[in-house]
Amino acid sequence: MFFDHLQSAGYVCAHRGARALAPENTMLAAELGLVHGADFWEMDVQRTADGELVVFHDDDLGRTTDVSARHEFCERAPWPLRLFSLEELRSLDAGTWFAESDPYGTIARGEVRPADLGRMRGQRIPSLEKVLAFTRRNDFPMNLEIKDLEYAPGDLSIVSQVLRRIREAKAEDLILVSSFNHDYLAEMHRLAPEIPLAALVEGDHPENIERHLADLGAVGYHPDEAILDEDMVRRLTGAGIHVSPYTVNDMDRALSLIEAGCFGIITDFTHTLRKRLDAR
Repeated sequence: MFFDHLQSAGYVCAHRGARALAPENTMLAAELGLVHGADFWEMDVQRTADGELVVFHDDDLGRTTDVSARHEFCERAPWPLRLFSLEELRSLDAGTWFAESDPYGTIARGEVRPADLGRMRGQRIPSLEKVLAFTRRNDFPMNLEIKDLEYAPGDLSIVSQVLRRIREAKAEDLILVSSFNHDYLAEMHRLAPEIPLAALVEGDHPENIERHLADLGAVGYHPDEAILDEDMVRRLTGAGIHVSPYTVNDMDRALSLIEAGCFGIITDFTHTLRKRLDAR
């Protein structure tokens, strides 16, 4: 399974793909995560209006697509993804915004290759099937985050839908499932106890982390790096828990967390962290 591919610690996880080098959660970002030496990559899954699964982070489409410039969608602002069909989502440009805004300054610094810059325009929101096929084809382990359907509390059906897609792609051995909605994790463990799970946490830690993870059937813990210190990493790692904080973009901090025993570092700067680790 997932941890059979990654058997030690100190791994680089490409957050939403190589997000500092390409538009997040696109196929280009996934490819560049692999090219630039990520050991595994992270992406986000949501459900469309017609019940399909796509890879996208935000609740709304405005930040990372051209939806605001599309006259046929102007009356649907703020453009919640859940109200768009798969066909409508596939019509959107999910890459030009990155080329035009250079959100991490990597284009200006010459870190983005001209060929990759040229490929940004016209990037699309990928389906989960397409992303799983890429992961399987390249044997590239993936952290699949199921986004919380806050508009449909108590609806666990997305979990079985995700599991079905994983099995259809024959990618079970490459997948680590995570979520901020821990009910989703408990449901995934009930349906497929062989799929490893990681609990995402922000704000505050659960009162008893080890007990909470055991109750969920989770073996991974993915806290906001702002609430994690090295002593806690050592404690949890000593208990057999795979700790991978997000989103660590300070390289000195990343190295300190790795030294403390973190399994993975979820970072936007995949290429930078890989170079720092390789230079040690």
